[in-house]
Amino acid sequence: MSDTKELSPNLDDQKLTFTRVAFEKLLPPEGLFDDRVPVDENTHGLFLPVIVCKKNHAFVIIDGCKRYKILKARGQKDVACGIIETAMSPAQAGLLRIELNSSRQLHAREKLLFIGWLKAHLDQEKYHEQAEKLRLPANERHEFEQILGCKPWLIEAVMQGTLDPAVAPEMDHLSESDAGALINLFSLLSFSRQMQRELAEWLPEIAFIRKISLKALLASETLSGVIIDTRLNDPQKTAKIHDHAHAMRFPLYTEAKKNWTEYVRKANPDPSVITFHASPYFEKNALEIRIKAADAEKVRHSIRQLAAIDPEEWRKLVDPTASSLEKPPIHRQDQKQ
Repeated sequence: MSDTKELSPNLDDQKLTFTRVAFEKLLPPEGLFDDRVPVDENTHGLFLPVIVCKKNHAFVIIDGCKRYKILKARGQKDVACGIIETAMSPAQAGLLRIELNSSRQLHAREKLLFIGWLKAHLDQEKYHEQAEKLRLPANERHEFEQILGCKPWLIEAVMQGTLDPAVAPEMDHLSESDAGALINLFSLLSFSRQMQRELAEWLPEIAFIRKISLKALLASETLSGVIIDTRLNDPQKTAKIHDHAHAMRFPLYTEAKKNWTEYVRKANPDPSVITFHASPYFEKNALEIRIKAADAEKVRHSIRQLAAIDPEEWRKLVDPTASSLEKPPIHRQDQKQ
């Protein structure tokens, strides 16, 4: 896989020849520079020489790609360069480039390029050794490793900050039109990582069940109407879209929750003092009751009120999925399907 049995030497150990090199003789490092990485044209680093190594009759840039880009755009004919005299293989030159840039804050596109290059050119042991030098948190590095194999439009959405990197692999099975429609939704409103993950899971499943495309589902009035509703602010829109998606994906649970809320409204003898709390998804067949009181007599009064509730009403409160409203009971495994 790699011709870097010995890691590329440190730049401090290299003999450099300083001279000016014409731009037409300079080559950006293949696979290690993305022209879309933003640059700061006011940086004082423009005065530093570009570090290059020889390649036939040209020179490959090892450090200074942004300087090269800025100065070339300004119309300069040549640039000051430090030429490494030691012959270097492409893999060694690439590894040195990554090492020279590992001490600064990297743009997301650079992180992806560097991680992808290291995985392609090094064995597993050396990859981990060099990846550690990028100073990325382990979870962030893992996310970039996961998106390396994703489709281009998903990677680009991550690079633009629209799609969370943890969500991209979960969308890789989608067609370009469906993925594009979901990415467009994420670009319109600011969804949390968890919301993106849930919508990326639920919405394709809903579309499959309804035998329509995800793009058509997102264009439906239920979802698109929320986006254009001027009465709602952005956080309200994200919450409503999430709620709609949850209700469409889990209709039985949504109906049970709606019924339970109605049962509570009818059964609670004193909502200002007594509150009911169901277990998540009604899984435990249990009901938590909280009583707010300033003295013992008030507590006794509340308990007497609770004791007067009809047993059938208690059964509905404890398990609304097995109500007697002429509906078949919802089996446990279907409660959130």
